[in-house]
Amino acid sequence: MYDPASPFAQARAPGAEPKAAFALKRLRRAVIECELRPNAECSEPELAARFGLGRAAVRTALTTLAAEGLVTVEPRRGWRVAPVTGALVGDVIRARKAVEPGLADLRLPPDAAARLTALTRMGVALQGREDHQALVTLRSADRQILDQLAARAGGLVGHWLDQAWNQADRIAAFFDLAGRHHRPIGREPLIGALAAGDANTARGEIAAAIAAFQEFATDALFSLPSSLDVAGKGSGRRRRQTGPETTAPQARPHRPTQQGA
Repeated sequence: MYDPASPFAQARAPGAEPKAAFALKRLRRAVIECELRPNAECSEPELAARFGLGRAAVRTALTTLAAEGLVTVEPRRGWRVAPVTGALVGDVIRARKAVEPGLADLRLPPDAAARLTALTRMGVALQGREDHQALVTLRSADRQILDQLAARAGGLVGHWLDQAWNQADRIAAFFDLAGRHHRPIGREPLIGALAAGDANTARGEIAAAIAAFQEFATDALFSLPSSLDVAGKGSGRRRRQTGPETTAPQARPHRPTQQGA
């Protein structure tokens, strides 16, 4: 899941950084964690009041989130959180297949490998637990590992991976609402391969993680309850929905493509 402690998005109190930067991190987290539900309409005054943010900061943040594909502008109506659809799942998988294998060429020094291995031990401690909080904790640790690898890659690669993983985290959070929880695979073999300079094994581990996410998301799409489907068949009636009670309108999901990088 989205991790506020990641090196790409470390949220602090509003007084510790510019208000616009804080607003961006807070609203991005709300979208990724589905606090603002997919397909929900929202207005700048509503968001400013709900999250205790300034209107100008909210407007600037929403413009950035639109560029990241997390929200869309609704002319004369406000903003809409981007829906979770089969097309989005397919795009995220294709993006991950295209960019993520490049991490296999990293070489981890012993101190970095030790820090990342310590994060993987959380999975061992939570082994056998299927409660939602345990899975959220596992996903947070997994994201911290990935963020540290992306930070080593740096540049555009790190930026692209951050955006792809944000969308993957949002997909996982959306399916949490339907009781379908993504459990990431263990990363210890990947870390060991990167520490040893074994790029082929590292690429295999990365491919296995992407394939596991693809299988989960595809199965979850086809088992959504009618109250939590992915886009609108519907009535044509639009509601302004930003609260936790919101459900996304219905649509027929379709499988993401199997196309690789």
